[in-house]
Amino acid sequence: MDLLMKCASSFQKLTGYEYRFTLGRKGMLNKITLGFSDTDFHHLAGLHKLKDIHVARANRDIVFQRILNGDITYDKLLKSQFLPTIQSRLNALPNLESLLDGNQLIFRYNKKIYPHSSIQSEFLLKMGSETVLGITFLFLDQAEQGIYFCRSFFPMEKTDYTKGQMQYTLLKKEKHNLKTNQHLIQYDHLTFQN
Repeated sequence: MDLLMKCASSFQKLTGYEYRFTLGRKGMLNKITLGFSDTDFHHLAGLHKLKDIHVARANRDIVFQRILNGDITYDKLLKSQFLPTIQSRLNALPNLESLLDGNQLIFRYNKKIYPHSSIQSEFLLKMGSETVLGITFLFLDQAEQGIYFCRSFFPMEKTDYTKGQMQYTLLKKEKHNLKTNQHLIQYDHLTFQN
C-alpha cells in the first residue's frame, strides 16, 4: 500500500474513537478527551511543510479525501524538496493508534522552555520506547472545554521536549468507540478492587 494512503487509512480509523485520560497531580484530577478529525491529519503528517507543492496550501479535508481515494500519493510528495523533513513523521504515523493504546507519559507543555519551537500546545504525550517504535511526541491542544485535538506529531530526533515539563500521573485511560459506544479501559489506577 502507498505510504501516504497507509497513513491516511490508519488515521481515518482513529476518527471513530476518543481517548479519555484521567490525570492526577498534587491531589487534583484533570480529565481530557482526545478526539480526531479529518482536518488534523494534514498537520500531523507534516503536509504543511511541503511548501513547494500544492498539497501544502490546499483545503485539508479535500486533501485527506484525495489521499484516501488514491488521487494524491506518496510519489506526488517526492516532487517536494522538503519531503525529507517529514519522512520520519510519515514512517511513524501508521503506528499512532498502537502508540496511543500503549503506555505514555503525559506532561503539561510550557512553550517557554523551548522558545525556538513554534508548537502551541497544552499537553504533550511521550509515547513508544527506545527499543520498539522509538520515542514519539504527540502534542495536544484544546478545541473546546475538556476536548482536545492532535496539534503536532513527530518522532524524537535530537530534542526531548519533555525535559523541564510538568509531568502528570496517568490514573485511567479509556478508548471509546464512537460508533458502537463501547468503552475499553486500557489502564485503571483509580478503581479500587477488594
